[in-house]
Amino acid sequence: MTLTRRSLLASLLAAPGLAADPAAPIVLPARRNDFQQLLVPARIDNSLPLWSELDSGGGGALVFLDAAHAAGIGVRPMYPGRSAGAVDGALATDWRSRVHLALPGVRFDEQEVVIKAAPLPGDKDASIGMMVLKAFVVELDHENTSVRLHEALQFRYSGPGQTIPFTIQDNNPFTAATVTLRGGQQVQAKMVIDTGAAASLAYFSRSFALRNGLLERSLATAPDTMQRTACRVERLGVGAYGIDRAVVHAFGTQGFGGQAEPDGMIAADFLRRFRVFIDYSRNRMILEPQRSYSDPAAFEASGIRVHRTPEAPDALRIYEVLPGSPARELGLRAGDLLISLDDVPANRMSPGMVQEALTREGREVLLLLQRGEDVFTLRMKLRRLL
Repeated sequence: MTLTRRSLLASLLAAPGLAADPAAPIVLPARRNDFQQLLVPARIDNSLPLWSELDSGGGGALVFLDAAHAAGIGVRPMYPGRSAGAVDGALATDWRSRVHLALPGVRFDEQEVVIKAAPLPGDKDASIGMMVLKAFVVELDHENTSVRLHEALQFRYSGPGQTIPFTIQDNNPFTAATVTLRGGQQVQAKMVIDTGAAASLAYFSRSFALRNGLLERSLATAPDTMQRTACRVERLGVGAYGIDRAVVHAFGTQGFGGQAEPDGMIAADFLRRFRVFIDYSRNRMILEPQRSYSDPAAFEASGIRVHRTPEAPDALRIYEVLPGSPARELGLRAGDLLISLDDVPANRMSPGMVQEALTREGREVLLLLQRGEDVFTLRMKLRRLL
């Protein structure tokens, strides 16, 4: 793998704040998505910038593209491979290629790309396995929306955070977590540190949930329609840090995390509460709490999950209605279109904005919906589901 640093900056997109000092970190422009993950712009074979997540659970030095994005930038499948996503029960055949990958200030030649048939989840164009950047200490500053790459050999940390050791197995970083269940019982879990796992504090495999009675010993549970169950536990802890009354998810089917099925994954809603340093050269993560550290673990109070689809650009499509929820009781269905929420048009709201508005239990909201040719309004009283 060839690394060429600031001399290539002129051929890349501008990087505001890039320091001239060779010992200073590379500062990457970044933005936050609806899941509070940090995305950075990357070029693949001189493409336009692609907003890309940095995925510490990406299974190695791999870049992931979906087939549509790959075709759009001229990346052609060259040879087959096999991989599994977090929720896949078995390895599946995919296609691979090799490309030049460039971030502002750094370039990687002959980088392996995994071309996935299905679109990548979320609002990202690509996913970069963080082990691509293992020559650096990767700093994710969620509060200031920035990503910095520190030269590993020169990096010295002197802040107030805590060092969390990890081991590398199957090209993923594993560390220990403590789950406190109802009545104060504590169980230990061996967890993948996964910045790419969104929409939860943590995910647990079926085998871990069964072995430890996770559903039975949680404070409350709420199943969804995708064979997962949201669980509120007393506390989820990593090192000295922890979130009280944490909302985590347990999978009901075998194969979470691929065939190896780890205990679980520490996910983005936990990690976004910290300034995070991933240091592969020293097998450690450093967590430095930010203002959001004390944010309560929220769970939406309507029962609907929405996303944006190309065929309905001015609306948000409901893709799931939770059992036992206000939305299910009012007869909402997967496939219904949300046109507006409290008279705010859906084309002015992201899916994350809608989900945040629907966590406010006790509030009544006005929904304008479309089902087929029918347009109708409903008033929904939000209530605690978990």
